[in-house]
Amino acid sequence: MYNFFYNWDGLNKTLFIHLNQLTNIYPLPQILYLFSKMFFIGNFAIIYIIYCIYFYIKIKNLRNKEIYFQNIFYELVRIGIIYTIFGLTFTAFKFLVNMPRPFCSLPLSDFITIADIAKERCLSSFPSAHTGLCILVTYVLHRYLNWFLKILMYGLVLIVATSRITLAMHYPADIIYSALVTINVIILGNLVYFKLHNQVIKPIGNLLFSLIFTEEKL
Repeated sequence: MYNFFYNWDGLNKTLFIHLNQLTNIYPLPQILYLFSKMFFIGNFAIIYIIYCIYFYIKIKNLRNKEIYFQNIFYELVRIGIIYTIFGLTFTAFKFLVNMPRPFCSLPLSDFITIADIAKERCLSSFPSAHTGLCILVTYVLHRYLNWFLKILMYGLVLIVATSRITLAMHYPADIIYSALVTINVIILGNLVYFKLHNQVIKPIGNLLFSLIFTEEKL
C-alpha cells in the first residue's frame, strides 16, 4: 500500500531529489523560503482576526448595518468553519501518520536545504500544510479577484508547493495529497456551514448584531 500510494515504486523520492537539486540555485531558495513562510498555518488565523476587527470598525459607520453585517458575518463563519476543519484535519494527519520529512529520511548527500532543520519536526511530512493553506486562501479570495489576479494566485500555489520541496520539507506525494485533502476539507466545511446556517448560525448572527449594535438602535 505504501509503495503504491506514496512511494510510487521509488518515483516519489526520485522526483524529490531532481526537483530539490534543480531549484536550489541562488537566489531561488531564499526567495522560495520567503513565500513559504507567508503560509504558516497560524498566519491565516492572525489575518482572520484582524479582518474581523476591521469589519467591526467599518460597520459602525454604516447606515444599513444589519444587511452588511449579515453578509459579512455569514462569510466569515463559513471561512472559519473551513479553516477549523483544515487545521484539525492536517494536524491529525501529521501526528497520526508520522511520515518522515525528506531531510530526515534521506542521506545528507541526496538533498539541499537552507532551512534550519534542527527546529523542524521530522515526522510531519504528510501532508503539506503550507501548500494546503495556499490553496485554501486561493479558494477564499477567488470570487473577489479578476482573471489576472486569479492567475497570480494559481502561480502562487505552484511557488509555495515548489518551495516545500526546495526546502526539503516535503516529497511530491505530500504536495499532491495536500491538494486532495484541502479540496475535501473545503467541500466538508461548506456542507457543515449550510447544514447549520438556518438553525444555528443565523440565530447567533442576529443575537450578536443586537448585542454589539444595541446602542446604535437607541
